Formats: sequence, structure tokens, C-alpha cells
Amino acid sequence: MKKRIYALLLTFTTLSLIGCAEKMQKQDVQAIFIQKNNPSTEYEKVKIYLPAQDELNVNVVQKEVQIEKNDEPIVELVQALVTEKALPEGTEVEHWSVSKDDAPSVMIDFNKSFAEGIKKVSITDETVMLESLLYTVWSYFSPASLVINVDGKYLETDHKIYNQPFTLPTISDTQTEDAHLKVPE
Repeated sequence: MKKRIYALLLTFTTLSLIGCAEKMQKQDVQAIFIQKNNPSTEYEKVKIYLPAQDELNVNVVQKEVQIEKNDEPIVELVQALVTEKALPEGTEVEHWSVSKDDAPSVMIDFNKSFAEGIKKVSITDETVMLESLLYTVWSYFSPASLVINVDGKYLETDHKIYNQPFTLPTISDTQTEDAHLKVPE
């Protein structure tokens, strides 16, 4: 009697698995159909700049990555920097804009996680994080200036208040007193 119950149970389980497999195959076919009939996501190659440290210096180095090509390039660039750990974890863009001038201005308004993450690091790490961001934005937009805000106010850290627009793609030469970072080639 026990053998018959086990046999029935095994048969029922096998049939259930076969039914699930068939259902999964139908879903896979539907997913392929949807992918072929919908335009695929487009990507573009961009340059981002990441912190690098050797025995004597801290600087930024260039890396080519792919980001989704959409109406939110700043969001994609920042996410790439967060993924590469060039910006603090949890950093998000709340709002951004690019003026339509011949020499555009870029404004990025970050969430509090950005400011909190920057406040936790040394002046050297703060500088290299901001340089990563600046070089990445300059590489993509070539702006005349860049304003960095947090919740609509200027970025303020334990080391500096960034209440002026950045006007060069480096902060080590003009924006901080601690100028020991190399300019990437």
C-alpha cells in the first residue's frame, strides 16, 4: 500500500513539474516575442573618471563604460560613478539641468546620501570624489560651469563650502587649498 502511495505521489509530482516547465517555456517564448517587437534599449559609450591611488599620489583615471542612452544622462553618469565606488553609496540625483547656452551651465542637485558620504571622508578623498564627478561631467557636456547642490543648497562638508560654480574640469588647482591631485591625460 505504501508503495502505491509513493508511486502516485511521484507521478503527481512529475506531472506537476512537467506542467510548470511547459508554462515556463510559454513565458520564455512570450518574453522573446516582446523583446523582438519592442525597440531594444540603446547604450552609449562614455568616459568616466575614477579614483586611483599609487604609492605617492591620489588621482583620477579614465574608464570607458556603457550607459543607457536616454533623457537622463546625468543620472546615468552618476549611477556609473556610484557603481564604480567613485561616489558614496546611496548617492542619487534629485534634479539636474543644463542650460541651452553656447557655453552651457550644468546644475546637479543630489540627495543627502551624497553629502553624508562626502562628510565621512578625508579632504583628499573628498577632493578626488569631486574630481571624479567633475571630469565625468566635463567629458560628457563640456560645460562652462557646474553647480553642485544637495537638497537645493550648496554642498557643505566638514572641509569646505562649495558655494561657487566649478569653472574648470579640476578642483585641485582652483577650488581647494589642498592641490595635490594629478590632472588626467
